[in-house]
Amino acid sequence: MKMADYSRGRNDGLALALKIVKEDGIEALEKEIKFRGVSNIHTPLAQKDLEKALAPIKEHTIATMLAMSIHVLYDEFDFRTVRLNRFRDRFNSKVDCLLDDMVTWGDIVKDIQEKTKMVIAIPHNE
Repeated sequence: MKMADYSRGRNDGLALALKIVKEDGIEALEKEIKFRGVSNIHTPLAQKDLEKALAPIKEHTIATMLAMSIHVLYDEFDFRTVRLNRFRDRFNSKVDCLLDDMVTWGDIVKDIQEKTKMVIAIPHNE
């Protein structure tokens, strides 16, 4: 890495920090620093801008996970409309809990492991 690239990156980081503090205060900067340390995400976007950019990706991921789950339950386990609707409603309820920070992926994985002894690894999950 060239020194000019390093200096540019450092200056960009300082400018982003200043923007965050001006818009949302020092507490927002502290939250941003913690988020970047926990998530291991390196981006020129602030957390709130990153969350806005990721929203459509999250929605698409959730919809495709639900579609695949319903397909497997129908195809392999003979779930039909009533049970599939119950599954969909419960799935969406769990997703809402996750999105509302009432539960974390770590909580979910731990619960699965305690109840079933299955080990599920989510890469880069803190």
